[in-house]
Amino acid sequence: MPIVLEQLSHHYRSCPRVSVALEDISLTIHDGELLALIGHTGSGKSTLAQHLNGLLEPTSGRVLVDGEDINQKGARRRALRFRVGLVFQYPEHQLFEETVFKDIAFGPKNMGLTGQQVDQRVREAMARVGLDFEEMKDRSPFELSGGQMRRVALAGVLAMQPRVLVLDEPTAGLDPRARDFLLGDIKRLNQEGTTVVMISHAMDDVARLATRVAVLEKGRLVMQGSTLEVFSQQERLAAMGLDIPDGFKLARRLRQAGLNMADHVHPEEIADALAAAIRGGGGDAA
Repeated sequence: MPIVLEQLSHHYRSCPRVSVALEDISLTIHDGELLALIGHTGSGKSTLAQHLNGLLEPTSGRVLVDGEDINQKGARRRALRFRVGLVFQYPEHQLFEETVFKDIAFGPKNMGLTGQQVDQRVREAMARVGLDFEEMKDRSPFELSGGQMRRVALAGVLAMQPRVLVLDEPTAGLDPRARDFLLGDIKRLNQEGTTVVMISHAMDDVARLATRVAVLEKGRLVMQGSTLEVFSQQERLAAMGLDIPDGFKLARRLRQAGLNMADHVHPEEIADALAAAIRGGGGDAA
């Protein structure tokens, strides 16, 4: 199990008040899964993400990476942090080097790798996000499109070869084409074995990619389960100010219109379910 949160709490102290960002979060992130963190603005998602690789230290509780406390003192702390790569919202704002190569190489160099090792890491990371090495390596990252800049930033994290990739609103601000490219990258990385934690307000993206969903409200973990289990609870999510994916809305409306579809119909199954219902004259389509 790559990451286990044990009764994690985080309180921001601004005299004379204490603001509770996270309260008593216990959560296991399993090897190879794609976990989506959802919740209303201010629910604690980004604060939680920054605990996963030790950028923040908890007020109480622990974050364990492969069974070790990521906030322990000494050299092991640095080694553990390299296992969890965090990509902030709008990561292209953090690009700063003269060339794409130098930007992606920054992390591996800080890990103390040799020049040949750094070169190999950069090539592999660029390939994983669909960037041609020879075409892109000497270009300024600031001359690229928004989608390309986002992929360069992602490659910079992948070059450090983290076991877990944490993404905070990865598609925010991208046009539809760039968004689809990046979502394809994320899905492929997960299929290749990278554990992914994705924060997103885009519920259709969550339904498309996630293997499990965790819901935060006012700093507490209030729900978790498969996409089907979570998004079937529309009233409960609506009470938290959260929407559900369009596919789940359509399935619900079809049931309300008299088609005897199962309560838990995945969006990708709707067309088949609808066709079955029509063929059956309104019979059970699940």
